[in-house]
Amino acid sequence: MKKYIPLLLISFAFASSALAQSLFCPARYSNEVAVIDTSTNQVVTQIPVGDTPIRIATTPDLLKAFVADELSGTISVLDTVARTNIATIRVYRKPGELEVTPDGGRLWVVHQAHLDGDPLHSPVAVIDTATNQLINTVLIPGQGDKDILFTLDGRFAYVANPSAGEVDVIDTTTYQLTSIPTPGFARRLCISPSGDRVYVSNNGNNSLSVINTATQQVIATIPVGRRPLGNAVTPNGEEVYVTNAQDGTVSVIDTTALTVIATIPTGIRPQRVVITGDGTKAFVQNGFSDTVSAIDTATHTVIATIHVGHRPWTLLGSPDDMELYVCNGGDTTVSVIDIPSLTVSHTITGVGSSPFDLKFGP
Repeated sequence: MKKYIPLLLISFAFASSALAQSLFCPARYSNEVAVIDTSTNQVVTQIPVGDTPIRIATTPDLLKAFVADELSGTISVLDTVARTNIATIRVYRKPGELEVTPDGGRLWVVHQAHLDGDPLHSPVAVIDTATNQLINTVLIPGQGDKDILFTLDGRFAYVANPSAGEVDVIDTTTYQLTSIPTPGFARRLCISPSGDRVYVSNNGNNSLSVINTATQQVIATIPVGRRPLGNAVTPNGEEVYVTNAQDGTVSVIDTTALTVIATIPTGIRPQRVVITGDGTKAFVQNGFSDTVSAIDTATHTVIATIHVGHRPWTLLGSPDDMELYVCNGGDTTVSVIDIPSLTVSHTITGVGSSPFDLKFGP
């Protein structure tokens, strides 16, 4: 496999700032965000937020973080330098995945429930990150939207819409909506390093759809394993890794031939996959095995099975490819994997009940 320095964050898995010194980790059942000092692997403070924080996003400069409080119907705004909650933004029922536009100016929030009084549509909230104000709401068909990403120039937002059987594309300037049909229960999205393709895991159809971002058309639908969930593109754009939750495997897809070239056994219920910045390793969390599988991307083989905490969930790699941080959603810990040795070097305790997501701060 050729190696290139990645131009963007691949599937938001490995951090893009070499200055990152802290981690922000929402604890779902503690209603707090733990702040972790990565130099000591200690929790240094807990920031109170809303009810059931499940996702976190940061501005490109890392100075603000936004937390989706699922059961409060709010977004908590954190000052990552002062490490305080500075605002609460009312949105809609069950906010979930959220992302900041590449220019840092807007936060987009998808919701896992339909709009009150309108069972046929779910809202996508658009928030001004400078004023912390809700400035627009885009209604899309169905409910239970699962993922969102932006094209590299920030012009379009792609939303995985499983209940409607489509991916919705929203023009971020005009808010015009275009719907792209997909075969079944679109679950997770990732974008190629060049920005020309979006890949969609179809959890109900056992396939991966490939969307051409210039034409906004599906150009291929590739059979994979059963119940595909996570996906990630290698930094050179040549391969896509797809986790098959029911099979306990990962499918590797050649992006030129658009075919599966390898199927790699992992643990029980693999969900998330991330790829190192140098493209040499992929890591898969096995939710029901309490392990992380390390895959050599050159040979497509598992080179280590690393035991972590209970119910591992989110994975986040350090900017220098030296550490991988693992949220253990079934306990109160974050595991730190030393990537060169493929062993757990630290277990960070006291994070809070059910740590669920991770982002770097300053």
